[in-house]
Amino acid sequence: MLTAIILGAAVGLFIAYIYQWKRKYSKMPPGPKPLPVLGNFQEIKDSTMLYDLTRLGSQHDGIFTVHLLMEPVLILDQFHTIRDLLLSPAYADIFSGRVNSYISKYLLPDDLFFQTASDTQQYLRKLTFRGIKRYGTALKNVEHLAQAEIQEMINRCRERNEVSFDPWNDLNQYVSNVILVMLCGRRFQLGHKTLENCQKISDAYVVLLHHKNQFLIDNVPFSTTLIPQLRHACQSLKDGCHYFTETFDKISQESKDTTPNCLYTLLLQEHEEGLISTENIKGVMVDSVLAGVITTKPTMYNALAAMVNFPEVQKKIQEEIQRVVGKDRLPGFEDRNEMPYSKAVELEIHRFYTPVGTPGPRNTTQDCSYKGYSIPKGTRVIYNVWRVHHDESFWENPFTFDPTRFLDDNGELLPSEDEKRQRLLTFGVGKRSCIGEKLARVRIFLGLTSILQNFDLVRDPSEPFPSSDPSTYEPKFISQPPPYKLQFKPRH
Repeated sequence: MLTAIILGAAVGLFIAYIYQWKRKYSKMPPGPKPLPVLGNFQEIKDSTMLYDLTRLGSQHDGIFTVHLLMEPVLILDQFHTIRDLLLSPAYADIFSGRVNSYISKYLLPDDLFFQTASDTQQYLRKLTFRGIKRYGTALKNVEHLAQAEIQEMINRCRERNEVSFDPWNDLNQYVSNVILVMLCGRRFQLGHKTLENCQKISDAYVVLLHHKNQFLIDNVPFSTTLIPQLRHACQSLKDGCHYFTETFDKISQESKDTTPNCLYTLLLQEHEEGLISTENIKGVMVDSVLAGVITTKPTMYNALAAMVNFPEVQKKIQEEIQRVVGKDRLPGFEDRNEMPYSKAVELEIHRFYTPVGTPGPRNTTQDCSYKGYSIPKGTRVIYNVWRVHHDESFWENPFTFDPTRFLDDNGELLPSEDEKRQRLLTFGVGKRSCIGEKLARVRIFLGLTSILQNFDLVRDPSEPFPSSDPSTYEPKFISQPPPYKLQFKPRH
């Protein structure tokens, strides 16, 4: 009798839960019909998630709902909808929350990226932006740092005597060292453990930020111990956080009063004044390493592959470099103003390759309505940048690599307010946009133009080379071609 009562109560509670759940989410935007319990997992496969969301989005008007297991997830995949909800004053705050995730609770509990807006989070964001601006994006400072690393890379490439090689590790040293000098005032030689850890935690981050993996560990936390890939990624991120905390502290202790001004010293000053905690320092530093490496390096890797796959583009950039810079000095950031074609190539790389197709999920911070739909507080939100960048209703031949789409009839770069440039969402949008955008753009421009000033990039006919079509790449959180090798042929 007691068993029957308990069973009946359990069934009743379950039915009540389902009723409340349906009532809460019944007025959300429509989407593909979910299966019981499984939701839309059968339509959104792990290996093709980005393209499955794009396909499903084509059947709706910029906003729709998919179900991952029993959780409704709001998908935004048209520019005007994304702009309305993530950028407009009416909705920007509501759509700026973060999911209360496994990563935010157990791996990076005091960082910037995963924490929902709070007074502490906002203060850390402003503080980090101030540090990046002071030590990273001051024009002459970052130009000097980048050019020193670029010259090292150029020297190594010359020493290889045109033997084909994979430039991934060289790009890692270039991109990582510029960030590390800004963070702790020190650079590291190729092969140093610090550079290896930059790569290791970036790889772990990519695994954990895959939307299905993130959803899995948020809802089934013990999967981080049962699934080897997730267990390894969590451990790598923990180890990397510990390593960088120890390394930065060791550098500070060894240097004492001679430590150069950098983001770490700025954070230490704030800590000594009681404004931030030790954990806040660790969170900001690890976030800065990740944000400074995780997208810029794959973008550079995409860019070099593009120069090989589109040799006519490579040639036009080299002609512009010769006309504006010559060969007796490396390109400087101020040269960008005289190099509209090179700038247009950079923009087209961001659009065509779209390094982050679906940025980290957001969470609604309160109930709201939009176009007659009701969106409850706590709804997970994903916006599909890939579809915006390849929208056939706006872009002419979106799957053609064409830098001239960002130039006017006189060959000048379209102004920043032009809609084509407004539709580039590579660095995010609204209150969660990337605060290191300028630093990333400086490194990409200087790196690519300096390499092309000194070398012709040529594929090795004996080695396979990635397709020119990025939709053939394995869709991960970060999009990049499979490993490749190429030849750096000196131009002078």
